[in-house]
Amino acid sequence: MVGLTLEEFQRNQSTRISRDIIGQSEEHEQKMQANAQKLWENAHKKLVALLRLLDQDYDESCEKANRPLDSFSDDDLAYLIHVRLRAMQEVESRRKLPDETNELELGLKELSQKYTDLENELFTAKELIKNLQVEKSALEAHLSAIRQVQKEISSQNNPTQKPDLDNLETLIPVPDWIKTWRGTKVFEKTSTAILVMGEMGLALRPSIIKMMARCLSLAVTNKNLDEALNWLMNPDEESCLELIEQIEGISAQGSSSGGNQPAVLRLTKEGEIAYQVLTGSLPKENEYDKLLRHHSSPEHTILNIQVTEVLNEEGYLIQGQAKPIYLSNGETYIPDIIAVDPKTGEIVFIEVERDVNKDYGTRKMRWMKFFEASNGNLYVFCDNLNCQRAIQGEINLALSGLNYNSFLTNLHGLRNGKRAGKDGSIWFSQRRGN
Repeated sequence: MVGLTLEEFQRNQSTRISRDIIGQSEEHEQKMQANAQKLWENAHKKLVALLRLLDQDYDESCEKANRPLDSFSDDDLAYLIHVRLRAMQEVESRRKLPDETNELELGLKELSQKYTDLENELFTAKELIKNLQVEKSALEAHLSAIRQVQKEISSQNNPTQKPDLDNLETLIPVPDWIKTWRGTKVFEKTSTAILVMGEMGLALRPSIIKMMARCLSLAVTNKNLDEALNWLMNPDEESCLELIEQIEGISAQGSSSGGNQPAVLRLTKEGEIAYQVLTGSLPKENEYDKLLRHHSSPEHTILNIQVTEVLNEEGYLIQGQAKPIYLSNGETYIPDIIAVDPKTGEIVFIEVERDVNKDYGTRKMRWMKFFEASNGNLYVFCDNLNCQRAIQGEINLALSGLNYNSFLTNLHGLRNGKRAGKDGSIWFSQRRGN
């Protein structure tokens, strides 16, 4: 205390005491914090242990997710424990219910499930009946169309009585020009042309030459066949008459199916007489003249003839001239071609289409009629690939939402040797419904 006043001594003493008290307080606080931390850690561990005890599966899933229960907050742990305790209480309360109550509850649950199952079965049955009714209506419409076609075919197939060929000279007077014709060098080939055209009604020049070659066992490229047709159209003998004529009014421009438009021929009146003299029968009506009455243009008529020839070569049996088919709504539908599929024996309706602009509304109505008459089996023969693609899109749009099968092809592709990749058939595009 030497050199210090009383005031200074008291100040120093007070400072030292304050420091001691503060130090003791800090030490006590640290001890309290350490104790509190230990208590919290112990409580946290117990919460974790309790949750693990209540839900071991949840604990394992958290471990797998790299989020162990130790990392959860106390609030989260308390909430999870609370939820599980409530669930356990509900289970326990149910266990305490009388046995009869449990049985009633189980019975009610079973009845409720059976009721639900019956409702589902009833709905399924109603849908099935609805679908069956739709199919029944479609089949009835198709059956009606088939019966109408078969009735028409039956009437067309009734044989006509031919005249007695034993007394041909007395039945049909033979004109002098026919006697002259018989004496010409070209009679064999030219008479074959008359027979082919009269018996089959052929009109397209390439088809006539092809059939003549078959009858005479000659190559199609034999120039004498072509010359025979030219002779019949412009005979060298003055006393002989023109027996074949080329039909006028047909564009000579290139065909939309490729190549040039074929010349279309018919027997003249004298040609018909020549056929009668040769066979004793009336000639068959020219296929072009016959079809032109039912089609929109000469080009469409020619395409129909060409398609028919392809179908014949593929084994399809053409069922005569198509007649109107009456549909369920009283309207009529006339297919371009009716044929029998050689593989299935079924009657199929075939539409023949050209790549030209047409009214969509009218077209949609036609596709709907085609759909009903064919029972959803649509066969379409186009002139070229562009037309085929356009028609496929047109059909898809018109029959959207309906279940149908479509089989499309085009004449240009077939002429170039193309066949369907799936089955090698002539139908390039095959779309089958559900």
